[in-house]
Amino acid sequence: MRDLTISVNINRHKGTNAIRTVSHQIAGTPFQTNVTLEDTSWCVESTSIPVAEHPEAVDHEAVFRLTKGRLTEGSVSVGIEFDRWSKDDYVLMPAAAYNGNRFNVSRQTYPPMLKKEERGADIPTIITDVPRLNIGEGVSRIELRTGDMTTPAVCRWSRSEKKGFILLTEQRTALGDTGVSLEENEQRTAASITLSSPAVRRFKYSMCNASEVSDDRGFDFSEGDQVSIKFRLYTFDCPDIAALFRYFATVRQDLSEPPKWRNEIPFSAAWEIVEEKYNRENWQGQDEFYRSSISPHERYGEWQTGWVGGGMNTYPMLLVGDPLSKSRSISTLDFLFRKVQASSGFFYGTYSRGTLYGDDSYMEDNTPCVLLRKNADLIYFLGKQLFLQDYVDIEIPSLWKEGYGRACDAFVRLWENNGQFGQFIDIERETILIGGTASAGIAPAALALASKYWNRPDYLAIAEQAADYYNEYFVRQGVTTGGPGEICQCPDSESAFALLESYVVLYEITGKKKWLGMAEAAADLCASWCVSYDYVYPEGSEFKKLDLRSTGAVWASVQNKHAGPGICTLSGDSLFKLYRATGNPFYLDLLRGIAHNLPQYLSREDRPLVISFSWEGLPRGENSPSGRMGERVNTSDWEGKENIGGVDGGSCWCEVSLMLTYIEVPGVYIQKDSGFVYAFDHVDARVEEQNQNQVIVSLSNPTNFTAKVNVFIENETDRIKPLGENAMLNWQSVVIEPRAKQLLSINK
Repeated sequence: MRDLTISVNINRHKGTNAIRTVSHQIAGTPFQTNVTLEDTSWCVESTSIPVAEHPEAVDHEAVFRLTKGRLTEGSVSVGIEFDRWSKDDYVLMPAAAYNGNRFNVSRQTYPPMLKKEERGADIPTIITDVPRLNIGEGVSRIELRTGDMTTPAVCRWSRSEKKGFILLTEQRTALGDTGVSLEENEQRTAASITLSSPAVRRFKYSMCNASEVSDDRGFDFSEGDQVSIKFRLYTFDCPDIAALFRYFATVRQDLSEPPKWRNEIPFSAAWEIVEEKYNRENWQGQDEFYRSSISPHERYGEWQTGWVGGGMNTYPMLLVGDPLSKSRSISTLDFLFRKVQASSGFFYGTYSRGTLYGDDSYMEDNTPCVLLRKNADLIYFLGKQLFLQDYVDIEIPSLWKEGYGRACDAFVRLWENNGQFGQFIDIERETILIGGTASAGIAPAALALASKYWNRPDYLAIAEQAADYYNEYFVRQGVTTGGPGEICQCPDSESAFALLESYVVLYEITGKKKWLGMAEAAADLCASWCVSYDYVYPEGSEFKKLDLRSTGAVWASVQNKHAGPGICTLSGDSLFKLYRATGNPFYLDLLRGIAHNLPQYLSREDRPLVISFSWEGLPRGENSPSGRMGERVNTSDWEGKENIGGVDGGSCWCEVSLMLTYIEVPGVYIQKDSGFVYAFDHVDARVEEQNQNQVIVSLSNPTNFTAKVNVFIENETDRIKPLGENAMLNWQSVVIEPRAKQLLSINK
């Protein structure tokens, strides 16, 4: 971009406050200069090389070498400065800032809920105190480490010039994680990006607090020490925000090594461990239902509707569970319709010790408030389960059908009365308490599926209206909000993946190409929430000891700054369906990262995870029980540097994501006419032989577990046919013993 200049800097720190900086603007290529700071001398060399495969890109490297003296508490940095900047520019720092997080702020402790005076059906986006560009006057600065993002990147879209800018850098230098900061001037007419080594921030982020004094420290440089900062800059024509995300999706892995997949445990073996654990730990015998978690929390440790699994965990159990799991799943759904459904048709958010609760314990006047996302999740998965009657030996009770219909009708009324679904509602009065988010982003999928089940065109009409609304006000704006219930309206990944699910379901049911285009835009947004490389964890951390890989972990939100094992709470099969509709292998690769990543985080008897920290009071240093999965994949220091790469000893929604992955994502996908083979499961698959009549595929199981691999076989020409729901029932199951190989002969 014409407004861009680059400088190199030597910095002397005291604590976290820079007390002296010497800067030199880079001029020409190659460039070399000598820099003096206090009693030290430095040689700085820089190079800029055009990237052959990307005519819009240039690779830069700055090498700093201390030639004389010692510098204590020091850092080196590169500054990229823009002198034509605007508040109207869109800024993306993947998983950390969307539209620069330039929104109104409600300062609260965790768990936050908008205050009474902040609520309403038609309110602007209100976030918690997270790193952000300032919507008003005053300091406007975001200070991060590379581990605070899914990809170490800063992306900018200039609205006036219709240009895109992307900076990519590497996770670390020889001194550890690189610092990445973005700062605007007071007039918001200029801005600068700084890459620093080591990362020394003025302030660091902890839960709902962007003003904690940083514990970062500079490095004590000795004569001869050298450090290099590498980065790549892309500038390109960019008509809109969606084009920025599309471009970013194509380059996000350009500076990282290709993922090295570890075949740890097959999906089927992981499924068996989680199923056993559910029947051992999650069964609530008094009211006869599967608990959503085993947390000791008084209100949230038993039943939560949707979101983290309530009424969703029963779906895989009914489909492939053993007789005990099926029986208990039926009891769970009976409990749901008997005890949890309100007279309006909506469902209460939580249930504990015989009492129904809403989703906010701080609402004045005891308003029965629920997060609508939870109800939307539930009716989507209820639709999937009611369709099971056509495939498995299960009789759908009239109680379920009647309750399912009332829930769908409640969503229709809410839309017709408000023109939106909102985020939090009063389920008795059916009014929106807090609106203006994509919280119920999966509701279009839920109503579209219900329209198919009930043959109700009016359901489908509402689904399409809502899907258009979400596309216009969220996907096209590059920000989705409202998925998690305890982050106010911070940008999050869960609402993005919910919208992807809705657009794919609408495309498969209606065949309308418009939904396919929206699905692709939503998928690009989702990709920004997925870790694109294997983070180098600190020595001594549990993740480092076990060689766990971060590629494919899904970031939660800009408030809860951790990635997690999988999508909360979906399998991601919408990405597979999107590949089948478009033929774009990007969606297969994105899904493989998510699906293959999941089983690593399962604690097992043969490989227990040692608890590093726990918010549930579990003893540090003890083994997490077999079958449990915690939600933390910490590459950020938001919970302390000591917890980067640590094991959260909890048990939560990611267990449901793993179960859904087993039943919805094929372990191996084969196109028999083209010979295309793709493995998601922890097996190796390749074509051994192929002729005009037959293809022979070898499936190898390098793990210590028996693999029951779900193999989906079709012709390439069949790819455009909708996959629909419960597709696994038509897939072939191939059993492969540990450390064994099996040949699969397929007639064309």
